[in-house]
Amino acid sequence: MAGKIDATRSLDIFRKMSAIRRFEEAVFDLYQEGAFGGHYHLYIGQEATGAPVMASLGPKDRIFSTHRNHGHMIARGADPNAAMAEILGRATGLNGGRGGTFHLSDPTLGMPHTSALVGGSVPLAAGGAFAAKIKKTGGIGVAMFGDGAFEEGVVYETLNLARLWHLPLIFVCENNTPGAVLKTEGGTNTSNLPEGRVIATPKALGIESFEVDGGDVNAVDTLFSDCVARVRASGEPIFIEALSERWPGNNFGHPQMVTGKTDVSMIWDDSSAKGDYADWFGVHDPIFRFGRSLIADGVATQDQIADIDRAAVDTMAKAKAFALASPLPDIDTISDFVLARAGGN
Repeated sequence: MAGKIDATRSLDIFRKMSAIRRFEEAVFDLYQEGAFGGHYHLYIGQEATGAPVMASLGPKDRIFSTHRNHGHMIARGADPNAAMAEILGRATGLNGGRGGTFHLSDPTLGMPHTSALVGGSVPLAAGGAFAAKIKKTGGIGVAMFGDGAFEEGVVYETLNLARLWHLPLIFVCENNTPGAVLKTEGGTNTSNLPEGRVIATPKALGIESFEVDGGDVNAVDTLFSDCVARVRASGEPIFIEALSERWPGNNFGHPQMVTGKTDVSMIWDDSSAKGDYADWFGVHDPIFRFGRSLIADGVATQDQIADIDRAAVDTMAKAKAFALASPLPDIDTISDFVLARAGGN
């Protein structure tokens, strides 16, 4: 069992998790209000993986995310105002409104690109690791992706190359298929892998591989911190399969707030954890799970947790207002960023 992380770090990670949860709930509201259209994904239910992963990475590391990228960006320190504005396609967005929900990125944070293509983040992260190796920056590459990426050939090829080329790269597969609703029951699976597990593949290629409970902050933080140190020292890749229980709201074509907006009082009073989603409230929700651990260990009080949550709600309300008030890109800028300027300027 993983040891407990120190109080300051625990609270910092909980703040990031709370920020992610309230950011995603605000995004859901914006979609319901018609502020943006098309498909989108939410990171609700996987905060206990993304937040501790980002907590162990430094400024020289390069992280590449997937279509479910909002949580990774917020945990890495992206400005919620600019991230929300980008989702709405506004000029004040992280990428000037050009990327939208699937392509949030910020090179100043070591997240130069997000690929909405399933598995697309994996070879990009290998490129980041290769650059770090040849330039001797001391940084590492990190690929964040889901288990559905193992339906793409480029993932297998990248795993093989990472091992052959000794790349300083950590593969983080956030597998939320176990326990998911089957398509025959009206839901959608994350992937169609025969056994639903992926760790056997990197092991077969000789990559050191680990499994972790993706809903256990202490376990993820302890493992990932150790893996980061080992990759920096050895220059060899490591694979992590983080197993997460899928948020029930992600069992549909578009996210649905079937569990309602998060009520943090359920951390210390679960008397209302009843009905179809009792297990989610009582066992699986990573915000509730970590919050209960913080209280039990004397790291935080109910009032501290409530204060952290209120701050996150306020921050995301302001981000939502900022995004809605921001202008769309000017039509005269339509050709900006299409071609590189001569001389690289």
